[in-house]
Amino acid sequence: MNSKQETYRLFFALWPSTAVRQSIVETFSVVSPKLKGRVMRPQNLHITLHFVGQVTQTTKDCLHSAAQSVKARRFQLNFDSFGHFSKAKIFWMGCSESPAELTELHSKLGAAIENCGYRQEQRSYSPHITLMRKCVKPGPGQMDFSIPWPVDEFVLVESVTHQQGVEYRVINKYSLSI
Repeated sequence: MNSKQETYRLFFALWPSTAVRQSIVETFSVVSPKLKGRVMRPQNLHITLHFVGQVTQTTKDCLHSAAQSVKARRFQLNFDSFGHFSKAKIFWMGCSESPAELTELHSKLGAAIENCGYRQEQRSYSPHITLMRKCVKPGPGQMDFSIPWPVDEFVLVESVTHQQGVEYRVINKYSLSI
């Protein structure tokens, strides 16, 4: 008998509060009518720290233990710009200045989860919130705005696919305690 082992599609992320999420949605709504593409569902907005992919329960447990060992400082992000990855066809929101604490968290977490079989990407980390996929030709997207986001935790998220689309479920939270 061949029993298929259950797997989980996981990633680590920064997860905005309801207030920050609402500010992102309101700010994006000013430029979104000028764009063509598939708008992300507001409840799925996040900044990916590390995309892990399909894993078994054993690896999931390992990732959780590794993430608990990460000690990093709280920090604040300030969203103030839009951008477009033309090859990936992604329209995004980001920060013109990324705090050193974010880079430090990304590095420490990546190193910790390597013990679980994870291999970090070699390209440089580009923190952003994906607002729209399949955005072929973004229209005018620049405007003056500032959305502060105090970051005091990171999360482990499971990506679950339904007929209605993808649902991101936060399954563990990890405090930034320093």
